[in-house]
Parts: sequence; structure tokens; C-alpha cells
Amino acid sequence: MKWMRVIRYIGLGGFAAASTVAACSNDSEDCEVFNTCGGTTSTTGTAGSGGSVDPGCVPSDLPANTPLPDTCAGVFVSGTNGNDGTGDGTRGNPYASVATALAGGAAVVYACSGQTADTATVQVPAGSNLFGGLDCADWHYTGDKTAITTTAPIAMVLEGGAAASSIEDFAITAANGGVAGESSIAVLSDGATAVIERCELTAGDGMNGQAGTSLLHDNAMDGAPGSPGAWEASSTCALAAQSYFGGDGGAKTCGGVVVDGGKGADGNDSQGGDAGAEGLPNGFGTSGDGGQGQPSGAGSCADQPAQSGHSGAAGTDFSGATGVGTLSPTGYLGTSGVAGDPGEHGQGGGGGGGAHECQLNSLLAGPSGGGGGSGACGGAGGGAGTGAGASIALAAVGGSITLTDCSLATGIGGIGGAGGNGQPGGLAAFQVASGGGPGACAGAQGGNGGPGGSGGGGLGGHSVGVAKASAATVTLTNATFTIGTAGQGGPGGDSKPALDGADGLRCSELDFGTSSCTPAT
Repeated sequence: MKWMRVIRYIGLGGFAAASTVAACSNDSEDCEVFNTCGGTTSTTGTAGSGGSVDPGCVPSDLPANTPLPDTCAGVFVSGTNGNDGTGDGTRGNPYASVATALAGGAAVVYACSGQTADTATVQVPAGSNLFGGLDCADWHYTGDKTAITTTAPIAMVLEGGAAASSIEDFAITAANGGVAGESSIAVLSDGATAVIERCELTAGDGMNGQAGTSLLHDNAMDGAPGSPGAWEASSTCALAAQSYFGGDGGAKTCGGVVVDGGKGADGNDSQGGDAGAEGLPNGFGTSGDGGQGQPSGAGSCADQPAQSGHSGAAGTDFSGATGVGTLSPTGYLGTSGVAGDPGEHGQGGGGGGGAHECQLNSLLAGPSGGGGGSGACGGAGGGAGTGAGASIALAAVGGSITLTDCSLATGIGGIGGAGGNGQPGGLAAFQVASGGGPGACAGAQGGNGGPGGSGGGGLGGHSVGVAKASAATVTLTNATFTIGTAGQGGPGGDSKPALDGADGLRCSELDFGTSSCTPAT
């Protein structure tokens, strides 16, 4: 009598996965179909070394309470009775974790119901077949879930490849994100083709994003005063011409930009005093003009004073985070806000003008002008708040995944990082350098530094049952969702609502390619 070949197909939105159910045949050609040629089946219960699943070795297809046949090749896992150090993967001496079974190259893994010893992320190579829900006593199928509960924020990764994988009767739970912006993902598919049946996928909470940098006022950013002018009060003034030099302007460099005050004018023996120098930077915005020297005679400094340096403009605010973030083979990354621009530096004040010749002797030098104060440095921009971590039950990047009779549960999306406050700009020196004597003019004050712009808040974390990207195909049959709360966007710097990051999304399904969200009920 010839055995029938009974094939069970499950649609995958563009491909089909087949599992064979044993029927009767005595044709030699059937060993090619059932992978029994060449000794791939086990008659002693030893660990299998790869290949497709033998006929009659899919536990859920066996009659109720029927022990797994001894001829079924595979590697065995028991969280209760197994040992990763001394086990060899046989029925009588199983491993304790699925990861250890897979690390040895097993393509077929049978796991007892209950908790396995897996704590790290379980990497599942393409072509793997994982069967959970077995009784440890005689390895019959119970349907009670085999639990993989990791301390890692990604519990399982399905690797891509030409061969399809299958996973049955597993409860897979990921830990909460552990560092700022980290997500929790129960199963991440990296281009895999896989069928997952009767599963429970549970993600933990995403972590909050990191706040952007906020710097306080720094005295080192403040401007420097100029030096006063020189003169000796005596009836004879100076004994030689050009003996009194103008005061130096305040010296300051901000991020490579020189913002010195202008030098005060020297005293001289001419009929008109010299003009003070302009503050720096010249030709950058509107610099403070140098003070004018006394024209002639006994003119007043009030008529033509040195001009103060202009204060720097405030840095530009940018924006809070928008969009949905990025899903990649390494997981999910939320969008950060945009940092504020630094404020402009203040400009140096002009130097004071020098006086004309000595009042008592036209051949001798008069008093010199005071130096201008330097500009102050602009404040740094507020840093960007980073995106928060998401909570995702299944993340599919490329490939094709089918879920049948599965429940998907998510936790709480993190709160986006707050945007940083703009740093206050430096302050100009409050002292004004005086002139050296009668008729000589004081230096002018430098400008204040502009405050930095405010940073934008980061994107709030999503709470999503199924997330897909890069043309991934996910087919759901009898799927149920329990979706947690999405995280709020991070607040903008300096309490500016316009710079708040967008809130996370709460979706049963989220397509990163189109930003399409199926709202969770």
C-alpha cells in the first residue's frame, strides 16, 4: 500500500510554509520528501544536527498525550531538568536554554513547558524549528507555553536567510529598556521568513530619552574692562612729546573670535588729539566705533564719545522631534529634537580719544584716552533632547512573518528627552576706563554676549503591537492585542511649547515606511 503525503499550508502573504503529517508509504522515494534518507532520523534519542522536521515529529500534530516518537531527531531543552554545562541536548540529558541548543547548530529544538534558563537575547538562525509546550516526563505535547524571559531588552532575533523558520507554543518576554532611549522588543525579525504559532509576545517598557545639555552662566564668558589713560598732573606736563600712551582695550577671545576693546588714543603735542581705536571684530556685524580724539582747543568728550560695542544676537531656536523614528536590524531609535544655535558674541567698545597738547605748553604731550571694554562671549545653544525608547511586541525589518493564534502585549513608551535651555550670554565689564587727564576721553563699554537658542524636545516612545519596515510582510490570523501607553514628547528648552517633541504613537500596527498607524483599541 502506498502512503499519502499530507501537506499543511499556511499562507504568508506571498509564500507558503508547509509541515508534513505522517501517512503510510513504502516507496523509497518518500525518504527524499520526509528527510529520512541518510540517517537524519534518530532511533536512539540523540541530538539532531539540522535539516527539516521529520514526519510525525511536529508535537502539536500528534494525538493527545502521545509521547514524541523516539525516531524524532532534535535537540532537547528543559529549564527545570536541563544543564547548559553538562547537558548534551538528548532527551535524558537536555540543555537548560534554547540559546545553547541553537548555538550548537540544531535546526530542530524541542522544549519543555515552563521557564527556560535563557536570559540573553536568543539568536535564531534561518531554518530553525522551535517546538515548545512539551511535558518533560515523556515529551508529549501539552500546549502549555515554553517561556523565554530575558534580562535583555530584545528577547529574540530571527535571522534572515533562504530557509524559513517556525516557532510554536512559546511565550517570549523582553526586559524593560535599560539605558536612556532604549526600547523593549519581544521579537525582532531581521529579514527572516518565519511562521509563529500559538505564541505570547510581551514587550517591556521603553526608557525615557536623555535631556539636552543646559549650561549656566559662566563668569569666564564675561567681558574684560579696558585700561585707563595716562597723564601726570604737573605744571610742566610731560618733559617730552608722545610720552603718554593710551590705555589698552580689554582683551577677550570667544571660540577663536577676537572681541577686544579698542585702544585709547595716545596723548600728543599736536593741535588736535588722536582718535581712539575701534572695538573688534571690525567688519563683523556692527562693531563699536573707536572714540574720537579731541578735535582742537578745549572741546568736550561729551560731544564725540567713544561708542559702546553692540551686544550679540540671541541664538536661533530650532524644533522638537517629529516623525516616527527609525526601525532597523539593531532595533528602534527615536528621533531627537534639534539643538539651539549659540548666541553671537558681543563686540568690543571703542577706545577713548586723547587730549591735545598740554594746556600750559603747546610743545608737550597731553593726556591719553582710556581703552574700550571687550565684548562678552555668546552663550551655547541648548542641547537636543533624545528620542525615547518604544515598547514593541514584534518588529519586522524586511522578510515575511506569519502570526497565528498569538497574543501581543506591550508596555509603556518612554518620555522624550527634554530640550536644553540656552546658556545666558556673558556680561560686559561694568567698569569704563577713564581718560588720563583733562580733555582725554574714557573708553566705551563692550557688548553683552547673546544667549544661546533653546533645544527641542525628543520624540515620545511608541507602544506598538506589530512594527514593520523595509517592505516587510506581516500576516496576522487570530491575533489579540493588549497595548500599553505611549510616551509624551520631551518638553522644549526654556519652557517653550513650540519646541516640544511629538508624542509617541499607540498602535496595534505601525508601518514605518508610510508612518501609518492602526490605532489600538
